Amino acid sequence: MPLVNKKIIITAGCSGLGEVITRYLLNQGATVIPTSRKQESLSKFFESLTKEEQLRCKPMKLLFNCQDNIQNFIDDLKKNNEQIYGLINCAVCRSPILDPFELEIDEWRKHYDCNVFATTFLSGKIASDLMEQGGAIINISSFYSECVPDNRVYDSDTIPTSLIYASSKAALNYITKYFAVKYAKKGIRTNAILAGGIENPSKQSKFFVDEYCKRTPMNRMAKNDEFNHAVKFLLSPENSYCTGQLIKIDGGWSLY
Repeated sequence: MPLVNKKIIITAGCSGLGEVITRYLLNQGATVIPTSRKQESLSKFFESLTKEEQLRCKPMKLLFNCQDNIQNFIDDLKKNNEQIYGLINCAVCRSPILDPFELEIDEWRKHYDCNVFATTFLSGKIASDLMEQGGAIINISSFYSECVPDNRVYDSDTIPTSLIYASSKAALNYITKYFAVKYAKKGIRTNAILAGGIENPSKQSKFFVDEYCKRTPMNRMAKNDEFNHAVKFLLSPENSYCTGQLIKIDGGWSLY
């Protein structure tokens, strides 16, 4: 398997989509460093692993609320002589927002601090300081970074995707392309996955799911494990010529 013993950092890797990817990569033989801002989340996730998986999992606390915390995380990796092969940026701020123009600018900053600024700083430091020749960075973006949400699919029980979230992911798309050029000579490939809507019954009304599926050629929402093989493809050293790409996995939604 191409990822055996490869060290891969996954931000927000102990919950949500990040957790799904972490478990998949452990199954592929990788050594994974999942992060979380909460120590209890790190401990709970680690305890859920098998003994063999625990040998290849090194959870680390990482706060995105200031640059110093990210630098401390980088310094800890250096102290442990960690040579990083891959980075998957799953961490995201996505607060429920009805009207972004009614918010204080600090709420915008909170989203951009995580989704853009912290992600960019972390990626740059890892690519410059901890990756030798070769490696891969994957940014988890959104299909809404390239199209405006269709508000007809939302009802009063489901809050629409906000301008703040979508625009921050659009910025991440550009950063993906910029990094692809900047680190190409170092052999580091940078790509993004533009994820479509993922089924989440606890947060989605029947109306929303039905309307969303009607507008999707595959007539359904994504399952949270349907991004795993794309992650493996983009990480694999066998995929040595693909960089700067925004790969849509949205069931065809963006074709309309």
